[in-house]
Amino acid sequence: EIVNSISERYIELYEKIVGEKFIKADADAISARIESNVLKALETL
Repeated sequence: EIVNSISERYIELYEKIVGEKFIKADADAISARIESNVLKALETL
């Protein structure tokens, strides 16, 4: 319950500050997304 409350508040503040609707990421492909982002980051080193 606390996590959901914090998440909702974060989204609310994000939308107020950025002025855009917050789009939640697809959690089904999280492992592939993490791997892809790590590999991209390593390429910049």
